[in-house]
Amino acid sequence: ARCVAPGCAGECDGQVRREGGLAGRGPDVKRIAPGRAAGMTRAKAIECAAANGRPVDVTARSPYSIDQNVWGRSCETGHLEDIWEAPHDDVYGYTDDPAAGKPAEEITISFTDGLPVALDGRPLSPLEIITELNAVAGAHGIGRIDMVEDRLVGIKSREIYEAPAAMTLLAAHAELESVCLERDLARFKRVASQRWTELVYDGLW
Repeated sequence: ARCVAPGCAGECDGQVRREGGLAGRGPDVKRIAPGRAAGMTRAKAIECAAANGRPVDVTARSPYSIDQNVWGRSCETGHLEDIWEAPHDDVYGYTDDPAAGKPAEEITISFTDGLPVALDGRPLSPLEIITELNAVAGAHGIGRIDMVEDRLVGIKSREIYEAPAAMTLLAAHAELESVCLERDLARFKRVASQRWTELVYDGLW
């Protein structure tokens, strides 16, 4: 590609990761960010889409900013900016209400060299494992995270995350570590994991 045009506004951290990645791997790629350059707010973007007949699943009544992929889903803005207001039901897309009281399910996750390779003895690809755990764990409300994020760009933002498979795999792997790792290695792992997370989040990998 000779040009990249992300749709971000000037408030997201994703733009920093993109810019850093492009600067390191494709310094000759031209970068144009129309929304950021125009100082477009979310309300203005919704108006612009409506005025130009562009179909978006965001409205003034439900003005959430949603990012999602197979690994997780994040939701922000709208009523979520009031940290005293509980998330409305329409915020969630990957998880059911954890208070619904569904009967418990048990799944055995097999790991090889630290990587998940099977569910209940069935060999599966990483994508298949994530997809299946998203459905099963999500049905029990596992993976909901409500937090105020400290963004790299200097803004605090209340975010609702859903990551059923990720949280299930992390919990299972942590239990495996508690059985296998000796104390000093476990301590180092926590420090290294935290630092690696910070580097990736800040786009410095």
